[in-house]
Amino acid sequence: MSPFDVLTALKQRSLLTPTQADALADFERQRPVSLHHELRAALYVGILLLTGGLGLLIYEHYDEIGDLAIIGGMAALCVISFWYAWKNRPLLSPEQARNRSVFGDYTLLLSCLLFLSLEGYAQYRFNLFGTRYGLVTFMPAVLFLAIAYRFDHRGVLGMGLTALASWVGVTVRPLELRLKTNFFDEPTVLAAIGLGTLLIGAALWLEKRRIKAHFTYTLLTFAGNLLLLALLAGVFNFDGRRWLYGVPLFAVCAAFDWLSRREQVFLYRLMGVVYAYIGATYLILFRLLDGMNYPTEVYLIYFIATGTAAVYYLTHTFRKPR
Repeated sequence: MSPFDVLTALKQRSLLTPTQADALADFERQRPVSLHHELRAALYVGILLLTGGLGLLIYEHYDEIGDLAIIGGMAALCVISFWYAWKNRPLLSPEQARNRSVFGDYTLLLSCLLFLSLEGYAQYRFNLFGTRYGLVTFMPAVLFLAIAYRFDHRGVLGMGLTALASWVGVTVRPLELRLKTNFFDEPTVLAAIGLGTLLIGAALWLEKRRIKAHFTYTLLTFAGNLLLLALLAGVFNFDGRRWLYGVPLFAVCAAFDWLSRREQVFLYRLMGVVYAYIGATYLILFRLLDGMNYPTEVYLIYFIATGTAAVYYLTHTFRKPR
């Protein structure tokens, strides 16, 4: 229903006089439309396109441009962007803070992306870090997490968490970087479980201490998905130890379901239900009932019944705050 329909209904019920309704209708027609979110999205997309275009240009013409010009140009642009962001940095506070310039967030993100490009180019061309692949991801992880908390920037926080997860995967199997950064070997799974648990504990501790408590959602979402995915990988891939991963999987799912009730966050409940459903279905159908030649209809009924129950639980038991 549009605002004009509401005004018409209120006027018909004599809750508004015709003069009041006309005045409100004129205000609705003439009031400015906010383009805040659209402009922010356009700026973020522009930064990504700029860094992607620079990367493509360097990749295709680095011989013609020269190493000195590439490294000097990227370093200069990175320093200038960070200088502008630092000049307009928010006040140091454990609470949520805002930049003193509308472009401060974007220049900070640009400087971080340029730093990654500069680091990657230096490693590609000069083998700066040698075979210490873990250092390539550990440095930006520590740097970006520190910058995210100092500048109160969720985008940089996400970049830091991603780099931290990459560092854990790389350092487990550094000599098999391209093939083994996955959940098919147990050291990687255990490292991911450890990192996810550590990040969840850190997020809850920081929230309790009221240190950037608005970052808790981002931390819990990232760490929860990492932990649940690693536990699910353990259930799928490691015979003889499936229940050692399955029991913690269901416990973490139940914890996120409880957290969704406390914080009124639907995503936490969705995470708990989806991961628990996948794990339970795999353990029941493909492990406990494996080899039992049930008719296809039995499996079809199972998926219909359990899927319906899961959807009902998601849609009918969650109550948003009024």
